[in-house]
Amino acid sequence: MFDIYRENFISNHLYKKPFLFKSVMSDIGLSWKDISEIYERADASDPSFKLMNGHEVLKSEYLESYLNVGRVEYRYIKPVIYDYMRKGATLVYNRIRNEPFISNISRQIANFAQAQVITSGYAAFSAKPSYRCHWDTRDVFAVQLKGRKRWILKEPTFELPLYMQQTKDMPDAEEPEKVYLDVVLEEGDILYVPRGWWHNPIPIGEETFHLAVGTFAPTGFDYIRWLVQKAPNIVDGRHNLHGFQESKESLERFGKEFASLMSDEATYEQFMADYIGQHRVDSPISLSTLANGKINQLEVTQKIRLNVNFLYSFSNDFVVVNGNKINLDEISQGLIDYINKHQACTVSDVLFVFSSYPSDKLHELLFQLALNDVLELISGSDSVAIGLEEKNTALNMV
Repeated sequence: MFDIYRENFISNHLYKKPFLFKSVMSDIGLSWKDISEIYERADASDPSFKLMNGHEVLKSEYLESYLNVGRVEYRYIKPVIYDYMRKGATLVYNRIRNEPFISNISRQIANFAQAQVITSGYAAFSAKPSYRCHWDTRDVFAVQLKGRKRWILKEPTFELPLYMQQTKDMPDAEEPEKVYLDVVLEEGDILYVPRGWWHNPIPIGEETFHLAVGTFAPTGFDYIRWLVQKAPNIVDGRHNLHGFQESKESLERFGKEFASLMSDEATYEQFMADYIGQHRVDSPISLSTLANGKINQLEVTQKIRLNVNFLYSFSNDFVVVNGNKINLDEISQGLIDYINKHQACTVSDVLFVFSSYPSDKLHELLFQLALNDVLELISGSDSVAIGLEEKNTALNMV
C-alpha cells in the first residue's frame, strides 16, 4: 500500500505539479483474460462507457439491444469493437465498480489522497491517441497495469478548473507549446497529474491497459453551494431588490453575515459532516463470516481495513465512516486511528497494540464495526500493494 511519505507529497506536489511514482507496484499478475472479463461485466449501455477513435463512436455502432425473456438487454457487437480496436480505437470503461482487483488499487489511492475517487480503465493496442491534448477537472493518478503508454504533460493555462470548466467548454483555451514532461509509463508506474495540467496519453503501438483514478476533494465552490441552502435564514437576503442604491445597504449587510457564516467553524464542520456523509466505499460482501449467525468474532488472522477515503476528526468527538456516524470514546478513537493509519492490518495486530484493553471487548467492537460496514474484511487474493518509497523524487521540467 502507499507508505508514509504522504506529507512530502501533499506539501510539494498535491494540486501543484506532477509526480512520478516509479515501479511502485509489483506482482500485478493481471492478464488480458482478467481485463476482458472486467469489460464483459461492464454496463456498456451506460453513457459513460465509450469507444474512442479520435472521437466518441456512436453506441448504435458497437452495441445491440435484444429481448431476453421479456427484458431488454444489451450486448457488444464484438466484430465491430475488434475492428475499431485493431485500427487504433481505445475502449474506455468509466466509473468501474465492484471489481475487487481494481477497487483495491482505487482504495489505496483514495486513502493516500484523502479524497473520493472515480476509476476508469483504458484498453488499446495501437499508437492512436484516444483524446486530444486536454486538461481534467479532477486530479488523476494514472496507474499502468499492462504494457506501456506515453504521457506528454504541459503546464496549466487555467488554474484549478472546476467540473464546468473543461477544455471543451473553453474554445479560446490554447495548448502551450512548451513540454513540461514526456515520459513512457511502464507496468507498475503511477503518474500523478493535477487538475488543469494539459496532458496527452498516447499508446505506443503495443498492448496497454491503464487506470485513471480521479480524486475529488471538496473545494471552496462546493462549500459555497452548500452554504446557499443556509442563505434564506439571513433576513437581508430575503429583501426585494430594486435600484442598486436602494438595495446597497441590505446587500452589504447580507454579504457580511454570509461571510461570517462561511468562516464559522461549526458551520464548516456541518458542511464536512454532510459532505463526508455522502461518501460510500465499495467493499466486498462477506457472507461466510458476517451473515453466519454462528460466528460472533473475527479470526485473529483476518485482515481488516477502514471503509473510508477521508477520515475527518470532528471537534465534538465523532467521525463519519461509510455513512455511519461513530461517537468516539478513548478506545474507539485509538482503534479507528490505528486501523486507518495501518491499512490492511490484522485482528492480531490490533489485539497486540491495544493489549491493555480486554480482548473480548476489542473482539466485540471489531465485529460490530465489520457488521456495520465500517470495516472491510480483506481476503488474501484481493490485494496488490502499492509502495511509495522516499527515493521517488519530483519530476523536473524538461
